[in-house]
Amino acid sequence: MLDPMGMVEIFRTQVGETSYSKLNPLTKLILFASFIALPLISASLLMQIFSLMAQTPLIILSRSERRVKRSLKASLLFIVVLVVLNYLTTHSLEFSLAMVLRLVSMIIASAIFMTGTSPAEIGDLLTKLKVPLQITFSFVIALRFIPVLADDVVMIITSQVSRGYELERGSFLEKVRRLIPILIPMIIIAIRRGHQLAEALETKAFGATEKRSNYVVYDYGRGDWILLVYAIIVITVGLMVGTLTPQFQLLPFQY
Repeated sequence: MLDPMGMVEIFRTQVGETSYSKLNPLTKLILFASFIALPLISASLLMQIFSLMAQTPLIILSRSERRVKRSLKASLLFIVVLVVLNYLTTHSLEFSLAMVLRLVSMIIASAIFMTGTSPAEIGDLLTKLKVPLQITFSFVIALRFIPVLADDVVMIITSQVSRGYELERGSFLEKVRRLIPILIPMIIIAIRRGHQLAEALETKAFGATEKRSNYVVYDYGRGDWILLVYAIIVITVGLMVGTLTPQFQLLPFQY
């Protein structure tokens, strides 16, 4: 039920030649923010269903079906826990389902954004938004290094298991103790990567000048304007759905 590597896949960027990936990074950010905010407009089940349905065109444009499935599978444990906790505290199955669909909607929006947006585009976008260079660079490097460190962990575990090391044997405390031969090499590799990165930045005089030029220039195309209009329409309809009286909502509930 719990897939740690699948959870890491949420942060792994895999930009392909799709209609979504060719959009302006600012357009993709606006779409991402819109579909994160949409399920928060109202806690009604109808709103959450509408939020899920509205993201279908973006899933098709970004060709992110596999990423969405992998992300949802990795989050299955949290989804089940959320259902149980909400039901125990509110005694309302409808409310619990609405909260789960809200989480699912946000996971899908994140998967779509990460599928069609490269870390370089995110860095350029943050720079245009006047975010300090040090913060932008730290965020982009963290985004790149999470999947890399996950691959290192898989490599270390495979190497240890090939030498006959058993990770799953013993009690819970014994399993925790057996993680030490995994954590120590991982920490050493992370320190080495950080040292190499620092040397590379110093060699290239990173931060020597405040004014930086961009290698890539992002323009607005027809697709950007179409999807921006689509986002406005979706948010407008979402606000209308959120103001519906309870008798017009699907499975209304008290909260």
